[in-house]
Amino acid sequence: MRWGWLALCIAWAQDTIYLTLQEAEQRFLQKNLLLAAQKLQIDAERALVWAARLWPNPQLSIEQMDVFTRAEAPVPPFLNQPRINQIAATFTQTLLTAGKRLKGIALAEASVAIQEAAFAELLRQLRYDLRTTIYGLQRDQILLRLLEQQAELLRQLAQRYRRLSESALVPLPEYLRIENLYMQVQADLREVRTRWEAEQHSLRELLGVEGVPPIFWIDTTGFYRKEFPRIKSLDSLLVEVSQRGDVRLAAADVRLKGRALALEKAMAYPDIDVVVSFDRLGGYRPNQWGVGFGLPLPIFNRNQGRIAAARYAQQASELRYQQTVLTAQSEVTQAWRNALALRTQWEKTSFDLLERYERAEAAYRENLLSGRINFLTYIDFFESYRQLVSKITELFYLSHQIQNDLQYATGVAE
Repeated sequence: MRWGWLALCIAWAQDTIYLTLQEAEQRFLQKNLLLAAQKLQIDAERALVWAARLWPNPQLSIEQMDVFTRAEAPVPPFLNQPRINQIAATFTQTLLTAGKRLKGIALAEASVAIQEAAFAELLRQLRYDLRTTIYGLQRDQILLRLLEQQAELLRQLAQRYRRLSESALVPLPEYLRIENLYMQVQADLREVRTRWEAEQHSLRELLGVEGVPPIFWIDTTGFYRKEFPRIKSLDSLLVEVSQRGDVRLAAADVRLKGRALALEKAMAYPDIDVVVSFDRLGGYRPNQWGVGFGLPLPIFNRNQGRIAAARYAQQASELRYQQTVLTAQSEVTQAWRNALALRTQWEKTSFDLLERYERAEAAYRENLLSGRINFLTYIDFFESYRQLVSKITELFYLSHQIQNDLQYATGVAE
């Protein structure tokens, strides 16, 4: 059963790609477009950190240039061009005060941490979707194989009973009952196929498939596990909550708001502009140099409003962080309790029933055809067998999915 039953994959002229869970996750990390886009967003924020490290550019301004008056002795013409005489220029460099540059760098680095936490949260969400899809495909591949086998057996039985009914060797209601059961199995098969197609679509999106969509066939080795996965204690699971992407994102937002508040406080202190000026033929001597400085006077606007807004934003961010932690802890508790309930059901289930049912079904069918058992006995057994197959397969699926739920709730991927 390593690759399951391949007949369903050959229904269309499409390529079939065989994957294990590990191969699917590796391809997902390499090909998923949303993850690639988020990585670029992180690079964009890192570029802004680089920009924050740079000092403001100096400014050079030419304030006057008299180009219509000739020079008069004894002053020589500017650049030996007789028509250019008077010129004035100013060079200005802004000096940041109150550690604004360092605080701006810290704010930019906090923005990088925001994007990294957003990547972790996106990865947590998409990995959960990926594993849910893969476990669903494994379950449905097994169900499709079994339902196809059952449908084929019922088809052959229905054909035989139709001939016997036409010959009046069996009652017509028995033949109709077989046909009805065959239609029920066909309906179950259609529902599972529809779900399987939806899972194929989800997997193609997660793996970033381009061009003609292939069919993915997942290795089912290990699906029928022998033991229920180990469940950690609730206390140890709650400790792992801090690694969740949304918790990290909320914590990073608190740091971002704190650094934004520090920068707004620094903005209350005016920056200093250092000015160097040169004036030719415009002052009391031909070539005049001057040095000065300028700064705004914080009389009316001391950045009070932005400081208050940043402080309120920080407080709101802290409340959102606390709520995120509470939500995460509740989700972990819910997943842990669901795991315990599923483990109780697992321990009370006899998994050798499926194999015993498979052997008994062949014997029941042979006894039915030979007349050693009546028709209703076989029908009751067959429906019981069909329900057991579905329930056992679903239980194994849930044993994998509950592990996925716990990893999603704690944010720890194994």
